[in-house]
Amino acid sequence: MTSVRQKIVAAARWGIENEPLIHYGEVRPIPLGRVLPLRTDCSGFVTVCYFLAGAPDPNGRNYDGSGFTGTMLGALPRIRRDDAKRGDLVVWGAYPGRHVAIVLEPGDDPLLCSHGSERGPLAIRFSDESAFQPSAVAWLGGLRPA
Repeated sequence: MTSVRQKIVAAARWGIENEPLIHYGEVRPIPLGRVLPLRTDCSGFVTVCYFLAGAPDPNGRNYDGSGFTGTMLGALPRIRRDDAKRGDLVVWGAYPGRHVAIVLEPGDDPLLCSHGSERGPLAIRFSDESAFQPSAVAWLGGLRPA
């Protein structure tokens, strides 16, 4: 049986595979579903992946089409980096946050799915993404209650 975490990662990898048809833009309400072409920002892409996986809304808003990185920071519990699992989130920047990505593979230098610009979503190591982001980092348990 496929777990919700596996489904979140599969949705993120679907995004990576369809990168040419997924464009960057701050669009609200967040467009939910697998309709391509897709235009969304980092938090919108995370929300889409959770929606496609049947996971609870990481914004804590029951998929009402709203939310942003700051709502994820408010809705999800902080975890230690060492406790991050597939499907958990990493946020750069103090509240309200500057960028959010999904953990594809945990480890010493986790592999992430990041959609932070027109070139994306893409698979990128935490260390490589961190070179472009603020130093403040929060790891969020995407499937753990706050």
